[in-house]
Amino acid sequence: MSRIPTLLVACICLGPSLAVQAQQKPFGGYPNADMEYCAKLSELFVRYVGRAEAGPRTPVTPDAVSGTALAQCKEEGTVAQAIPVLERKLLDARFTLPPRS
Repeated sequence: MSRIPTLLVACICLGPSLAVQAQQKPFGGYPNADMEYCAKLSELFVRYVGRAEAGPRTPVTPDAVSGTALAQCKEEGTVAQAIPVLERKLLDARFTLPPRS
């Protein structure tokens, strides 16, 4: 019987500190700004670079490096690897990169 009150006290004390830690380091330790920036880069790439110049219905030659970077933007912990790849692809296509917040 004495374990239940002790467990309740521990949950009450540790609960708020765990919530604060979760807010400080979302997505596997990467700030929200990196996730948002990677999402912006992905959107630009898919909309303008990832398609053939002839139009949206023309088949696109698959690019494994870009595809991997796009997938990494959606996964926890791999954003830092994806951002430089997408930045390089957009710069090579003569796009101006969006501002990084």
